[in-house]
Amino acid sequence: MHNNYFFLRKLAAALNGLLSGTQLLTCFSQEKDELVLGFSNNVYLKCILKPDFSSVTVADEFSRARKNSVSLWEELYGNTVNEIRVFENERAVKIALGQEFTLVIKLFGNRPNFLVYRGNTLTAMFNNKLLTDKTLKPEDFDRELNADFATFESLDGNYRKQFFTLGKDLSEALDRAADGLDIPGKWEKVVQLLAYLENPRFYIDSGGPVPKLSLLQGEEQPDALSAINAFVSRYQKVTALDRLKSDLTGKLVKDMAKTRNYISTTRDKLDELLSGVKNEEIGNILMANLHAVKEGATEVELDNFYTGEPVRIRLKKELSPQKNAEAYYRKSKNEKIEIETAQKNLEAAGSKLEALAERLQEIERTEDLRQLRGVSKEMASSANAAAKDDLPFKEYTCKGIKIWVGRNAKNNDLLTTQYARKDDWWLHARDTSGSHVVIKSPNPSSEVLEYAASLAAGYSKRKSEKLVTVLYTQKKYVRKAKNLAAGQVIVEKEKTLLVEPRKE
Repeated sequence: MHNNYFFLRKLAAALNGLLSGTQLLTCFSQEKDELVLGFSNNVYLKCILKPDFSSVTVADEFSRARKNSVSLWEELYGNTVNEIRVFENERAVKIALGQEFTLVIKLFGNRPNFLVYRGNTLTAMFNNKLLTDKTLKPEDFDRELNADFATFESLDGNYRKQFFTLGKDLSEALDRAADGLDIPGKWEKVVQLLAYLENPRFYIDSGGPVPKLSLLQGEEQPDALSAINAFVSRYQKVTALDRLKSDLTGKLVKDMAKTRNYISTTRDKLDELLSGVKNEEIGNILMANLHAVKEGATEVELDNFYTGEPVRIRLKKELSPQKNAEAYYRKSKNEKIEIETAQKNLEAAGSKLEALAERLQEIERTEDLRQLRGVSKEMASSANAAAKDDLPFKEYTCKGIKIWVGRNAKNNDLLTTQYARKDDWWLHARDTSGSHVVIKSPNPSSEVLEYAASLAAGYSKRKSEKLVTVLYTQKKYVRKAKNLAAGQVIVEKEKTLLVEPRKE
């Protein structure tokens, strides 16, 4: 009801008494959807013009920010305030200045704005996105209203239609007062209400989820200026708490869902690793059946003496049966690392989920805005710290050594030219597009090298093939020429590995 016509009529009259005869000295904006007018008597008029909330407040002092503050419409400066009034039957306030300038504070629902006219010509407006406002003239704001009984009777006692300025709260008050009355009886209640609205009282009603300015009930305020200032302060405090709480809970719920999804995916992967035939077991089966494996074979079916059932084993045809077994033993070491890593990650994710749930409960219980802002600052600080720790690349670990994998062509360039040291080892699938892979070690073991090569194969366009050739060399032998496209490099002194693609 803070933008109800009957309240704005009293507020405009109070502003007229406060500012008439003063000079407008400054006009600036330092917050989105907010405008401040400063006058020669050290009074500041703050216009809040947000789509979800608009109002006008008054202050005896105002600290203007040094940054992000924009001065507006300097042609208005120095002009005297001749009159401030509400437009007839409208939610808009008129400030008449010297040199035929007219300022209009338009407080229409979700379309508030501030318009500047010189004479009848619109010279500026605060929100230029409200295109229909460009067609408005000052005289368009005053609206006629027939307040006689004959009109009331012709409308069958529909006071909402006749007195459209009443608004929801006043109309509902009339509903209660006029319930069951005939048209003359209803008219009498309308007349009584209109008489009261000539000199109403001002209240702040805190009975709902957010405070409301009221002309009917609540905590009484001494005057219109005190009422609007107290109301806006309380409203913003409550809504700021709700908005911040909603924002923080939303982030936490999203993070919890992401963590749950990670736990589910990692648990499935771990179950798969634990339930499948182990690479060490396959190596043992091959070693026990070397005589049954033909040279150059790509696969063989043997009895699995662990389960008593046959198992089909893939082989590298260029390797002897014993070398194939040794390859599976090497894989088994990586397999153990993967299992240990997955278990540690699951434990860490579970702890994180518990911490997020506790933080969510803390936020839901908090009703103090200052305390909640402290929580918000702490969360932001933690998020920034985590962001600094997060690499722009995928990261894997083998035998305690970090392996970084590029995400796309530009990211590959970033990895190779800025993050890789000259003694790091660099890998890439041969003769195809794919990720650059960097081993963060000058002396990786053959096991680490093979693991990284399998990642390079898995993050290439040949990832669906059984075996992929991967070239590798130290980063100091990889260079980027100026004429090369993103992700393309020149490689020297490379060696090759033939590996199975690793699909993470």
